[in-house]
Amino acid sequence: MKSTMKTMAARGLGLALAAMPCAARACDACMGGKDPNIRPAVNGAIFFMLGLVAMMAGLVGLFMRYLVKRGRMPVAAHDELIQMITIPEGPSHV
Repeated sequence: MKSTMKTMAARGLGLALAAMPCAARACDACMGGKDPNIRPAVNGAIFFMLGLVAMMAGLVGLFMRYLVKRGRMPVAAHDELIQMITIPEGPSHV
């Protein structure tokens, strides 16, 4: 019953928006408006923000690659020696 009510409400909202095409128009800044300098500035801002997102995603990918590469490196010889020399914690044999 609830799913049919949600479906009917979604269809009604869709029909209401389709009946008002003026509400679906973009703002004057996106459509060109009276000032012809706005569109290139808006496009530049959008591409700048997309570039920032792409750069951050690339840097996260490079950091993950660095971590994987470092995790696959062998342990240095002196670290293995220290691990072999240390006495594990446990009951003492006196």
